[in-house]
Amino acid sequence: MTDETKIDFMQMLSCLRVIDDDDRVRKFGECIESQYQVVASKVTEYKRDGSLTITLRFQPDKKNKNGVNVFADVTRKIPKGSQCNSFYADQRTGGLYYDDPNQMRLFKNNVSPISGKDKSAQNTD
Repeated sequence: MTDETKIDFMQMLSCLRVIDDDDRVRKFGECIESQYQVVASKVTEYKRDGSLTITLRFQPDKKNKNGVNVFADVTRKIPKGSQCNSFYADQRTGGLYYDDPNQMRLFKNNVSPISGKDKSAQNTD
């Protein structure tokens, strides 16, 4: 390419450098690709909306009247998961338990001990 040849939009984008959300300097195309993958995977994982915003800013150069500065920003909004709700049973004594201590009372009267005949039938030795 000579100095007299204009560059097209895609060539300009391939030359741009950008700082991504992880504070790394990257080529613009690589940045878009990596941020796209992050957003897509989090949207799939959490089943919530996300976004990828690409902003190009053009600014006249202050030192060179014919110059133009181009700045690129790539920002993402990724969904976050919700915290799990831990369930604890309260025995109304101020104590919390992982399992409800009263739950076994439901089966106390319905469970009969295994007879010797049934026990020997279950033995597979």
